[in-house]
Amino acid sequence: MQLNQTFNTVAELYDRARPRYPRALYDDLARLTGIGADARVLEIAPATGIVTLPLAERGYSVTAIEMGAALARVARRHLAGFPNALSLIHI
Repeated sequence: MQLNQTFNTVAELYDRARPRYPRALYDDLARLTGIGADARVLEIAPATGIVTLPLAERGYSVTAIEMGAALARVARRHLAGFPNALSLIHI
């Protein structure tokens, strides 16, 4: 197994153990970049969608590219309520 697949083998555990980021981080991101609710965001390696979900909740259209199939499945589950906000691509 290649090192870049490590988290993919334990996707559910990774999702439960990984800390979430404070809402203030996303507020700062929006303020510093000047992006509005209709912004389009490209996310590389979203894993289980820990950052993707708060972006989708803000109304951003997110295209995310994930290499791990198990990680992508968890992310899709988390983002099921945002069908128009996410295109999750597993490569």
